Order: sequence, then structure tokens, then C-alpha cells
Amino acid sequence: MKVWINYVIKVFAMGLIVLVLFSLSLFWARLLSEASIGNMIPDECRQVTISPSGLVPPEFENEPNIVEHSRVSAGLGPAGIIYCLGIVDYFAARVPHMPGARHATVYYYDQKHNTWSYFDQKTGQIVFFHWMEKVQLYAGPEGIAQSPDKALGRFISPIVDAGATWGPLTLYDKKLHRFFTINFEKRVVTKGPEPGKDDPHKPIQIGLLWKNPFFLHLYWVGPRVRVAEKEAKDEYRSPSKFKEIIERNYSNDAGRYLLVLDETGRIDLLDKETLKFAGTAGYLPAPQTFFPSKEGVTPQDLLAYNVLPLAFNTDDKYRGMFVASVSRDDTAMVLAVFNEKGERIDSKYTEARAYVQDRTVSGPEYVSSSSVAFFNAPWAPVSTIAKYLLENLHPPVLSVVSFFSAYTFEAAAGHRALFILPNSFIAMKGRDISESIVMRFSAALLIILPSIMLGIFLAWRVNKDATVVGLSENARLCWMIGIIAFGLSGYITYRLTRPRETLVTCANCGKLRRPDMNKCHRCGSKWHVPELTPPTWRVLDR
Repeated sequence: MKVWINYVIKVFAMGLIVLVLFSLSLFWARLLSEASIGNMIPDECRQVTISPSGLVPPEFENEPNIVEHSRVSAGLGPAGIIYCLGIVDYFAARVPHMPGARHATVYYYDQKHNTWSYFDQKTGQIVFFHWMEKVQLYAGPEGIAQSPDKALGRFISPIVDAGATWGPLTLYDKKLHRFFTINFEKRVVTKGPEPGKDDPHKPIQIGLLWKNPFFLHLYWVGPRVRVAEKEAKDEYRSPSKFKEIIERNYSNDAGRYLLVLDETGRIDLLDKETLKFAGTAGYLPAPQTFFPSKEGVTPQDLLAYNVLPLAFNTDDKYRGMFVASVSRDDTAMVLAVFNEKGERIDSKYTEARAYVQDRTVSGPEYVSSSSVAFFNAPWAPVSTIAKYLLENLHPPVLSVVSFFSAYTFEAAAGHRALFILPNSFIAMKGRDISESIVMRFSAALLIILPSIMLGIFLAWRVNKDATVVGLSENARLCWMIGIIAFGLSGYITYRLTRPRETLVTCANCGKLRRPDMNKCHRCGSKWHVPELTPPTWRVLDR
């Protein structure tokens, strides 16, 4: 019994080591294939432009001297998946050489002007170094002081307006369920109204709404007119033959409002003065993926997004916003325009022209960038097949888990996954909304059919070998189930842990049998060992 327990422990320990090492090698191979898929997308699938933008008043957009209408553009940078490894985010959120903020959440740091702000988790207060007065201030829910004080209260889980580098700072505390405005210049903290128990809002970002901005760029250009040659030469900046007739405020300004992103993907308007919600500004749109997914995406469903509100410097009126979002696999993007009422008035998806010729259709038609990335781009089929084969080397049971947990993991974290693959083909099928769950699961099994067939073949080989080395029927059944479930990693575990005894020929059946067992595991005959009887006499050396 003790020998059997030791064997089981040995198998599980070796299996865990093999699974981790095998999954690590597959991880880097998959990451390389997925990065190559994203980098092979043609340039026309990396940028989306809407012109006219739809939010400029007609008197400006239709001005007679206009030579270029307003436009909004969103573009993808290269090697987006590499940024998902988390290294960039880790170092961007920490500034080790900032005084007192080595292990804190940094909000702002300007080394040139010696100015910073961060959240000190130890005191539960926001620290701000005032560059004009050369004094460090501490802010809590109850006020501001020059030193940390319990009377200031504690923030527990604050979310701040990342775009507010100067002026009042707006934040929301998830635990306190309340908005606050901190004015370090006047040293005043303003509390917003306490929401009701059934309040549906669950903010996760305020003001500057973006995710993975390193490879998703969103910008707006107003309607432009041609300028005189002399005026262009007198321009103190780089000379230009065109100029905008109306300019927008700085990047995240929404007039009298702040944009607030909810965990459901909805974007709300927050009144800066009253700290009350003033309506809905829109939502995060869903890109067109290879397998169509749900329309109502959440922030964790997207690899990247960027939101750009529009307010002109001529007034303080909120005009609307532009929202760009990127799919989990970095192969599709969408750009949407929302007016001041939160209505989606225009949108455009990344796509490419595909020329077809048949009996009824002649000319160009457009296909989604996701299809281009997997099949239509040069060398795309090679990377797609490599990704598919690598995923079929993954344990089948973990692939099935990936199907049912397709929406569970955050999009960027899915690219760092080791055992469960939220961005695999089978997980993509799990997010497919065009079919029922039964049809999706049947199609998912077909996707991993090579993995299942490989597991069955390896299980047959193991059963045959286990019979020879003398494993019991129950042990062989367990090994077959384990290898069908874990595939190649299970087979490697078996080969490393199989019994190593030298087999001998059975005198009864003539087949090889183990000498360490009382009975032959082939025919059941007992193990007869000749008895060595010592003689009754002996020779003494004198």
C-alpha cells in the first residue's frame, strides 16, 4: 500500500512539472505566432477615419472656404500583443526614485518641475508636492493638511482622473461609494452626494478613459481652410498651408462634464460642480471579430480602447465623443461617434478590399480585418496554421475549460495565460453569438479534434505498454483517462514514471513478466523460486 501511495505522489509531482514546462514552451511559441498574425495585417486594416466627424456645427463644417472637413482617426501600433506581458504597466505605475512613493500608486510625476502626486496606501491619503509653494500636502476625505493626520480620514480604493495634472482632482472611492473633488490650491475637499443602495453605477475610470494607449492612437482634426502664403511663413510653429477654423479644448475636456467609464462598458457624464451623474454619453463599441461576439462589450473584453470627448475652446459646451476599441486578439478595431445625447451617429470598422470574380459579382468587396489577419494577408495562413497546431498540442481538457471561460479573463491577461487560453480558436467559438450553445460546443470539439485524436492514440500506446510492464487494470484505466485529458504532457509524464524493472520470461505462459510481483500479470501463475537448501556438512579450514 505504501509503495502504491509513493507511486501516485511521484506521478502527480512529475505531471505538474511536465505540465508547467510543456505549457511554458507552448506559451512562447503561441505568443510568437500571434504577434506575427498581428504584424502581418496590411496598413489599410490598421487605421480608421471618419470624415466629416459628425460633431462639428454646420456653420463651421459647411463654411465656403473649407478645403478639408473635420476628421477623426484611430490607428493601431505594431506589436500590440508584446505590451500585454505586463512589464510596461508595472514600471509605468511606479517611480522608485520619487520620495516616499516607491511602493505607491503614482498619479503624476514631473521630474523637470519637481512635482508629483501619488496615493499612499499606508496613510490612505493622496500626497501632492506643490511646486509653487514647495510644500507637500496630504489629502483625505475630510480635508487637506501639510502632514498626514488621522483626522483627514482615509481613502480605501480611489480612482482618480488621470488627465488632471493641474487644477482640481476628481476621484471616486469604490469602498466609500462617493465622488470627491480635491483642490490643492485652495486646500479644499468637496464631497459628492452619497448614492442610494440600488444605484447601478460602478465606475472604473474617470476623465481620461483609455487602456493600453501605447498601441492605440485616437486624434481629431477640425475643418481647415487654406491660409495665405505670408501668413504661413509668419507662423511661429512649423509653417502650414492650412489651419483649423475651430479648435478643441485639451485632450480629455468634456466641457462642464467628466466622462466616467462603468464596468459594464457604459460611459456616463458626471457634472463637475455637483458631482452628480447627468446622463449617458455612450458605450464601448464591439469590433467585428472572426467569430461574431456580443455587442455589449465590457472594458475587460477589449485589448485596448480610447475615448476622446469634444468641446471647443469657444464655449464650454460638450459636443459628444469619439470611441475606438480593439478586439482581444488585436486583429479588429472599431471607431464610433456619439453625439451630446449619447446616441451613436456613425461608426466604422477596420476592413480591407478583396477583389472577387464570379457570375454575378465583379469588383471589390470589403472583408473584416480579422479575416484578413487570419487568412487573406501575405503569409497569414502559415501563422494561423501554426497557432492552430500549437493550440492542439495543449491539453484537451484545458481547451474545453477555455471554451466555457471565454469571457472570464481580462483581454490583456489572456495573452499571459499559461493553462487556460481565452484567445484560442476554441475560446473564440465560445464567444460566438451567432449559434446556440449546443452548436458552439459541437463546433468547438471539431476545432480540437486533432488534440482529441492525438490523446486517444497516445492512450492506446500507453495501455499497450502498461500491460507489458504489469500495471493493473485500474491503473491502466486511470492512465488512459489522464492522457486523453492532458494529451502529450500526460504521455510524457507516463514515460518518465513507468516501472523500470527488468522483465523475465514466465515459465507458464512464456510471456515477459515482472519479477517483483507474486503472480504473473499475464496469466496469473505464481512465481516459483527454487528453494536453496544448505548442506548438512561443511569444510573447515584448519
